[in-house]
Amino acid sequence: MNVPHASLADLAVALARTIPAVPPKSTLYVLEHIQLIAEADQLTLTATDTETTITAHVPAHVAATGSILVPARKFYDVVRALPDDQPCSLTLSDGKLTLTTETGHYDFPTLRADEFPELPLVEHAASVTISQSDAHAIAESVAYAASDEQYRPAMTGVKFELGSELIAVATDGYRLATIALPIGNAGATHDAIVPARIVELLGKAEGDVTIGFSPTHAIITTATERITTRLIDESYPQWRNVLPTDNSKLAIVERAALLRSIRRVALFTSSASQLVRFRWSSGAVTLSVTDPETGAQAEEQVLCEYTDEPLEIGFNHKYITEALAHLPSERATLAFSAPTRAVLITPTDDGAPRVTKLVMPMRL
Repeated sequence: MNVPHASLADLAVALARTIPAVPPKSTLYVLEHIQLIAEADQLTLTATDTETTITAHVPAHVAATGSILVPARKFYDVVRALPDDQPCSLTLSDGKLTLTTETGHYDFPTLRADEFPELPLVEHAASVTISQSDAHAIAESVAYAASDEQYRPAMTGVKFELGSELIAVATDGYRLATIALPIGNAGATHDAIVPARIVELLGKAEGDVTIGFSPTHAIITTATERITTRLIDESYPQWRNVLPTDNSKLAIVERAALLRSIRRVALFTSSASQLVRFRWSSGAVTLSVTDPETGAQAEEQVLCEYTDEPLEIGFNHKYITEALAHLPSERATLAFSAPTRAVLITPTDDGAPRVTKLVMPMRL
């Protein structure tokens, strides 16, 4: 294996894309390695934890083909610490992989390529191709709302519904986020639950993205990357049933201004309660926090468009903050019905993606 020329910048990007599939610690030592294959005019990097496999490609001048396994995190840490405006070379000799730059060389221990797990060839039965901006919107607007509690495995994923449009939804039972993307798909419908940590990787996609589904896996493909991940084989909650249909009290507010205010008053919440009160009245919303343990208080007012009867409602500041922070719009529309009913948050700006956020209130 001899690669006399490759870009350090390209190699760093490819490693950053594949490293999420490397388990931090594994009973199988080989899984802590990345497979390097030098062939034709490219270097192919592959990492797997057996549930998720990520492959990325780097343009390269290949003088001698070959394949090897290199310690993933050590290799990644070294490459990203090097100046990315330099070329590098990779050579394999006496069981060591040598990375050479203009100013130094670095030797890595290796394992034989045939020790790497044999990866199944997964082909999708249903697929859709979306733009880079739509892929980023799914990652940014939806994935954050998934649960991190493993005893509810379905909720640790993002549900995709493929039909006349592509719908992605995530919920942890306290908040929900969904996006609907027009795709003009006339083919078969398909539903699948993809691990949220994999959906988050869509936020780094470059160029068009094809998302495909087999009965057991999701396959995400770009021009330079392929991600194959096992689907979550669980029943997803009937999420549409929790969306209120009678939230007629509407408020429109500058999203950034409201976010800043929430973050400031939230500094006064106690460890026992994350409650922030919102008092909506004509032309303004008043945010307030009282810490019952210390007596500390904070109150701020933010201008808004609101003409309905006054309404006071409380939210966990983390949930309302994240809903607003992940909303692709300069202004937000909040729709209420009662202090004990969920709020719906949607983009106000023209041309914004069809995103809907739901946040459950706290009792005052």
